[in-house]
Amino acid sequence: MNVKGTATRLPTSRKAATLLLACTIFYPQGSTFAQTATTAIPVLPGSASAVDGAASSTPATDNGVSTSTSTGTVPSTATPTPEQQLWRPSNNPGDPIYEQQDEAGQPYAEGENPYEPTVDGGENPRIATEPGQTPGIRLGTFLLRPSISQTINTEKQTNTGGPSRRNYLTTGIRGTLTSDWSRHALTVTGDGAWEKNFGSDKDGEEPRARIEADLRLDLGEETTANLKAGYDFSREDTTDPNALTGAAVQGGEHRFTTSASIERDFGKLRGLAALDLSRTVYTDAKGVDGRPISLSDRDQNGANLRGRIGYELSPALIPFLELNAGTTKYDRRLDNSGYARSSNAYGAKVGAEVDLGEKTRGEAAIGYLRKQYDDDRLASIGALTLDGELNWSPQRGTNVNLGLRTTIEDFAGGPQGGWISYRLDAGLTHELRSNLVARLTGQIVHRTFPSSDMENAVEYTAGAGLTWGLNRYLDLTADVSYQWTPVYDSSELRVGAGLVLKR
Repeated sequence: MNVKGTATRLPTSRKAATLLLACTIFYPQGSTFAQTATTAIPVLPGSASAVDGAASSTPATDNGVSTSTSTGTVPSTATPTPEQQLWRPSNNPGDPIYEQQDEAGQPYAEGENPYEPTVDGGENPRIATEPGQTPGIRLGTFLLRPSISQTINTEKQTNTGGPSRRNYLTTGIRGTLTSDWSRHALTVTGDGAWEKNFGSDKDGEEPRARIEADLRLDLGEETTANLKAGYDFSREDTTDPNALTGAAVQGGEHRFTTSASIERDFGKLRGLAALDLSRTVYTDAKGVDGRPISLSDRDQNGANLRGRIGYELSPALIPFLELNAGTTKYDRRLDNSGYARSSNAYGAKVGAEVDLGEKTRGEAAIGYLRKQYDDDRLASIGALTLDGELNWSPQRGTNVNLGLRTTIEDFAGGPQGGWISYRLDAGLTHELRSNLVARLTGQIVHRTFPSSDMENAVEYTAGAGLTWGLNRYLDLTADVSYQWTPVYDSSELRVGAGLVLKR
């Protein structure tokens, strides 16, 4: 028998089996070689290998099985981490670009590296474009996303003065300007709406506007500063305790705000110091006879200083203690009723911040707030405070937002100093389809009047809406809301629909 010739004709598969058996004998499963060969670590293109420090050619795992390399296919016995499962090679042979997968193992729409260079030459995580989101307008190192809307609405009100109804158009504008810098960040947001009744009657028109700029300064790895400035305008609601009874048009409120804060980490300690300033100016109301009613005695300046110290029990839970002191100074020492309403306020609260990743974030706190007026005839007010916010995403495409706030508001005149307001806001958005989003909103405002014999008032508001993306740049919207204040026997129903043009 020609042994040499037989060995030469041995099938290739038997050669591979023999080689694999030899490797198994000389390198047991627990050895370093076995662990290295059976665990494929996903490495982004161009990154360095954690094993040898050189550029790695080891691709990511796909459902626990390593893909083919230059040395052959080796099954993996290690369970891949969630980060490893979210990355897999592109389907194109030889293409080194990795495309990201969702939790179900399906690739996202864009297969790009999650890090891309910023305009100023740095590198920041790429913010993926959401479905239906426009590309925006590039302005140097900024990105502008504007939109304009036009809706037709109908409103029906019922109160002690009898029912009333109006039909009107609302023109809205909204925009977001964001920086594209490797360090620091500037975000400017704004929106406004102008209402026009059908006909010459202006009763019930409620124009509003808001703009806010937020500059974040990265002063170091452990220190961050924020500078904010804002402006908003709104007309006083008819259900507000300071609203003028029987006025044809309520007064408008211009509010200017600015703040500066600095936050620093000291190991597991988290420190925050902030100063908030405000200026409020009121426009004239209009009586039923058309004559203006001056509200200038309510013009005021405000300042509030607060400090917070927290301790990191874990990255997901940080208990904190917050102290604050504020003052309110009116332009006039005495208001139209002869009272000095300038005041000082002091408060403290304890709570906790919760951060469970993208799914759940928020904070909650309980405390005490006291307000003392310059006029001894106005009783001081003390309030138990409940404050917090929660952002929860139970699943992709569904977001729940909750907010709770406690404030002490001033009366515009008379022998009462003010009242306590508890406000709860809730919102739910859900993607019924990729181009169809449903919205639910709710609000409860509870007002107590400790310094007067007025009955406590509760105001309920509920709303629902739909947004249908006709294409990337045009949305069709429909909304309905209902507001009810039992103590004033007041209700308001609004229904509207329109178009939103985006860029």
